[in-house]
Amino acid sequence: MPMEDATGSNPVILVHGILGQRHLYWNLFKHRLQKDGLRYHDAILPYGMLGDIRIAARFLKDKVDNALRHDQTDKVDLVCHSAGGLVARYYLMYLGGHKVVDTLVTMGTPHQGTYFSYMLPVPILQIAKQTRPGSHFLDEINGPGAIPKDVEVWNLWSPIDGVVIPSHNSKLAGSRAIKMGRTTHWGFLYQRNVYETVRECLAASA
Repeated sequence: MPMEDATGSNPVILVHGILGQRHLYWNLFKHRLQKDGLRYHDAILPYGMLGDIRIAARFLKDKVDNALRHDQTDKVDLVCHSAGGLVARYYLMYLGGHKVVDTLVTMGTPHQGTYFSYMLPVPILQIAKQTRPGSHFLDEINGPGAIPKDVEVWNLWSPIDGVVIPSHNSKLAGSRAIKMGRTTHWGFLYQRNVYETVRECLAASA
């Protein structure tokens, strides 16, 4: 639900990762955005983000287009957790997202893949195949143009992530990296210091 906008800020699109749920996943984040007077929209991706990342990116494009029309603006910011960051990056690179996104903030995103994906059943979950280190999908988004020149990309990562394995696979070359030393994978969603860091990233880019 969009909120009253703080001066000079873009609407924020929240992009969830695996098992994202409308009434649970971003609850604290949305509460804090509302308190700070920022507009936000919750991008609900298909199949709980267990399917093809490319298909999820098309849903994200539709959500962004709707937000632009609804808020009568020409730019948005994306704040993404986990695999949601991969969805956003595909959208930026291949679906024209770089034209309408000012700032991308990823948190605990397996930019270089995660060995945790080997624990997921590939025949059922397409995302398990796509997020394995060295996958064709990761090669697609980590090649030339991985960081669109007209989008400010911030990358929050943690050495104790626990889901991105090894943790340094959450680093993204060319982005503005911030190490969150005491944050677990799910801690990105509720820790106050993470939210404040995200706000600082958005404000710095603006």
